[in-house]
Amino acid sequence: MLFNVHEARRRKAELRAQMADLHRTAGDKALTSVQQKQWNEATAEICDLESKIAKHEAGSMAEAGPHGVINVDHASAHVDSRAVARGAGNNLRELYARATPEERAQIDGLAATLSGRINASADLRPSADGGVVIPTFITDTLERNYTAFAPVVSVARIWGTDTGADQVFPVLSDSEVAEQLDAAASTGADATVSGDTPPTDLTGPTLKAYKISSKPVFINREIFTDSPVNIIEEIVGALLARIIRLENARYTKGTGSGQAEGFLTNATAYTIAHGSALDLDVCLDLAYTVPALYRPQGAYMMSDTTAKYLRKLKTGISGDKRQLWADADATKGTPATLHGYPVVINNDMDDVSSDGTFASKNPVAFGDYKRFIIRQAENNQPYAYRYSVPARDGSAVILFRRSDSKLLVSTAISKLAVAAS
Repeated sequence: MLFNVHEARRRKAELRAQMADLHRTAGDKALTSVQQKQWNEATAEICDLESKIAKHEAGSMAEAGPHGVINVDHASAHVDSRAVARGAGNNLRELYARATPEERAQIDGLAATLSGRINASADLRPSADGGVVIPTFITDTLERNYTAFAPVVSVARIWGTDTGADQVFPVLSDSEVAEQLDAAASTGADATVSGDTPPTDLTGPTLKAYKISSKPVFINREIFTDSPVNIIEEIVGALLARIIRLENARYTKGTGSGQAEGFLTNATAYTIAHGSALDLDVCLDLAYTVPALYRPQGAYMMSDTTAKYLRKLKTGISGDKRQLWADADATKGTPATLHGYPVVINNDMDDVSSDGTFASKNPVAFGDYKRFIIRQAENNQPYAYRYSVPARDGSAVILFRRSDSKLLVSTAISKLAVAAS
């Protein structure tokens, strides 16, 4: 495709002007959810443009034609959508260095709020309860450091909502089949609903917004002499990591009663004989218990320990040392695969024993995780509180975030199980 560097720079300036208008409209108040979404979309597009402009200026793209128009190699110019959405920065310090004045003001304001200098937080004025919502562009950047803690989020379907009120996720059945009609037959579209069944309703599970607490951390007064980036990255980042760990555990094994439902809870069980050991054939059989509709988007999920065990297994052919497991290739950005399907490492899954046995456990799952919905309330923005602890000459900070999850189609994911003895 064609890329015009002059048009890209013009568009970038236009987006920055739109972002400035959003803050002028908000005045001394925090951005509304709609304004925050517009801000995030503009930020993502700017990051995409800056990446392509940088490649152009570095001469890594194909030779330019007239008027700044160049041919772009689609593969080399591709920017990962998740990275773009998270600001395309490796850490908050990098984001701060390339941030707009308004973004820097938000970072400085958040750090000031956490350190107790409430008046300095112009763009993030806390509500009457003394809490503050952490802007999405900050949260997304911090979360990049903890992606290994959130493997389920990386493959599940994400549903962001503005509020935390209970909401029904609409689902249309994947298994319903059409029917043939004679030319003059009733269509079923009339007011009396002719035919064998009424129209399919778009109904589904109700998702709640369970609150996850980071638990507070005490911070001595002296640490607030550090830079605003250090305050946010070290304190908020560490608390956010605690939340992400528990969220992933819930998304994996949560009971669905008073807490999020893990995908293992209602996944279809593929049971093998008691005392059997995990092997490559068992993994292949597990994949084929999932209907053909969901296999093309399928992936294996297992812990590090289970993956290590499977990596040692060979084809089984006499004298053949080849593995059916293909290791990840960081240079190409390709994940590890087994039987041609991606492997996702999730250390909240059960481990196999050293001999491959796994009594009363579910060490491997396979399926289409897009049928597992994660509801992120309040657009996944954590809420932070700071309160003074004068007896210890410092303060405490605590984070909260709300979410829920549900497996929409139980047959879309199969879990390995072992029969009772």
